[in-house]
Amino acid sequence: MADLNNIFPGGFVAKLAPSMDLADPVRAFTDECMKYGLDVTRGVIPDGEIHRVPHESSKRGAVDGWYVVHIDGRVPVGRIGCFKEPSFEVEWQANIGRELSFVERMEHKKWLDELRERLAREKAAAQEAAAEKAEDDVTNLADASAEHPYLQRKRVKPHGIKIDRAGKLVVPILNVDGQILSYQTIAADGSKLYLKGGKKAGGFYEIRGTKGVVMVSEGFATGASVNEATGYHVMVAFDAGNLTAVAKVARAMYPTAKIVMAADNDQFTTDNPGVKAAHEAASGIRGEVVYPTFSDDEVKDGKPTDWNDLLVLRGIDAVKEQIERVMAPITKSKGFEWVHIDDLQLTEIKWIIEDYIEEDSLVQVFGDPGGGKSFVAIDMACCIATGTPWHGHDVKQGAVFYIAGEGHNGLARRFKAWELGKGVATKGAPIFKSKCAAQLYDATSAALVGDTINDLVQLTGCQPAAIVIDTMARNMGGDENSTQDMNAFIQHIDTYLRQPYHCAVMIVHHSGTGDKDRGRGSSALKGAIDAEYKIQLDQSTKMIQLEAKKMKEAEMPPALNFSLTQVDLPIFDKHGEAVKGAYLTTVDISGLVKQANEKHVFLGKNQNIILKMLMEIEATNAKKVVAGDFPVIADWDTLREMARAKDVERNRFFEALNALIEKGLIHKDHNEVYGIVRNASESGETGQREERPK
Repeated sequence: MADLNNIFPGGFVAKLAPSMDLADPVRAFTDECMKYGLDVTRGVIPDGEIHRVPHESSKRGAVDGWYVVHIDGRVPVGRIGCFKEPSFEVEWQANIGRELSFVERMEHKKWLDELRERLAREKAAAQEAAAEKAEDDVTNLADASAEHPYLQRKRVKPHGIKIDRAGKLVVPILNVDGQILSYQTIAADGSKLYLKGGKKAGGFYEIRGTKGVVMVSEGFATGASVNEATGYHVMVAFDAGNLTAVAKVARAMYPTAKIVMAADNDQFTTDNPGVKAAHEAASGIRGEVVYPTFSDDEVKDGKPTDWNDLLVLRGIDAVKEQIERVMAPITKSKGFEWVHIDDLQLTEIKWIIEDYIEEDSLVQVFGDPGGGKSFVAIDMACCIATGTPWHGHDVKQGAVFYIAGEGHNGLARRFKAWELGKGVATKGAPIFKSKCAAQLYDATSAALVGDTINDLVQLTGCQPAAIVIDTMARNMGGDENSTQDMNAFIQHIDTYLRQPYHCAVMIVHHSGTGDKDRGRGSSALKGAIDAEYKIQLDQSTKMIQLEAKKMKEAEMPPALNFSLTQVDLPIFDKHGEAVKGAYLTTVDISGLVKQANEKHVFLGKNQNIILKMLMEIEATNAKKVVAGDFPVIADWDTLREMARAKDVERNRFFEALNALIEKGLIHKDHNEVYGIVRNASESGETGQREERPK
């Protein structure tokens, strides 16, 4: 027979190594209980039974914590937990100084399985008993009066809740069948307790209203405030930990309704658990999230978080206004409709920038970091706001709203450089930049941005022609790889920014990590946009190319090439030197392409690369030569290094260079300096093979 002690790690029946936990397992387990906030000052009972004790988060008299510890087996084991939200369970195992043996692992697993079954049975029995008690209690209680001190302080109505003999409000917790599972009591001072052993998960209390929109709130006073301000149907979830479960119940009960989480804005905490839990709940049921916002003075004087706080501070009209700011654009649609094809109207495309940016469209401009995306966006924005033609293309003048997520100082310098370089005054032009980033996958944040735009429209009388979001990563707020978050982002842009003004919305985004020919993140964005442009910076020539990747309703426009031209800004560095800014200038290669086409010249891949390099360098250096002189472009060594960087092999380089000379498209002087031939008279000995450069 095989020696099992040599087969299994630690032996088949291993001896226990000496350890502190084994010397006094009860003391070790007690320390673990205290670590997780359980009050075990009266001592731990190691009998393998479940014991209820207070937790550090418990109200006075409540025993929300529990433990069970078993020390009679080969290895002492235990479990620690808390029923109070957010609930938790933790396993404990005595430290024996080694891994468990096979038999010990099997014993441990068996004990845990039995414990889970026992806990489930005890919890179900407790919930059943609590439900019976809750049914009896609530049935025999009187309706609460609006004169109750808590309701008076919260300025809300009772909405059918009860009052017990001690003067506490009683809010029933119901299931989908209308059965009472448990209840919550609310004292005059606002302290709250749940019926011991009662089930809360998935349970709710309903405040009746219009069921086209169902709002899910945390607390009763919050739900009452929302209902009284809007008339919408409300389901009270009692706390943030129960929001997801109640949201799923709401979707099942009201499948055609708009489900909206009326979240608490826990803005004074690290990660705002109220808003976070609401977004998690909404994401699984195609819902929305709305939460209250408060002024600096209100925040300074207290710590308001929920809709009832807003009602008490500003009144019921403020609650209605903030909720409808989010809900009105969503609910005003009549839903699914039909139109006969005879009623369809043929209209011409209405351009904001001719051939490139259409009215009432969603546009994406993407590229690598530092590749010139923002330069292109700023260039377009300034041209639209000032009515300046954009690189030879007419524009429709209108207001531009630039939502900037970062680089606010740098943007100021870029806008000024555009003004100085173009010689077009931006003072008084209707272009506005945000002071901070937005979180546009969040309906409340998107609606607030839309509200501030509307305020400026009313103040200035300037209708938005374009809204720029630079960059999406800084202004989204959600996970750009999540289809749900991306769909919410797109929907909110449409609902709160594009549709109210029929303007163009331009998203500045980063290239994909693996595929540089698409924007990063969920493909839901690619499907939603009307036009898409890739921005690419050539590191050798510093030329920026704009290339169309999608144009839904028109022909694909031609690629454009730009160079960054420096200009002195009216600010100075510590050395007294003028700080440099830059703006886009056009690199026009259309004439050369046309010239080649007219000659019916076929250009191979390497010939195209070399010709393009020469044109890029010419555009960069053109201002350095005297007007009328033939531009000096590049010597042979410079051109050869650039071609090598673009993976043009040495032999192929020579062949392509001589082919371009033969075709009359480039010029070579006796000192091996190359230039572009602008007309036939400049070609010199065109058609005769030049000696291959050495």
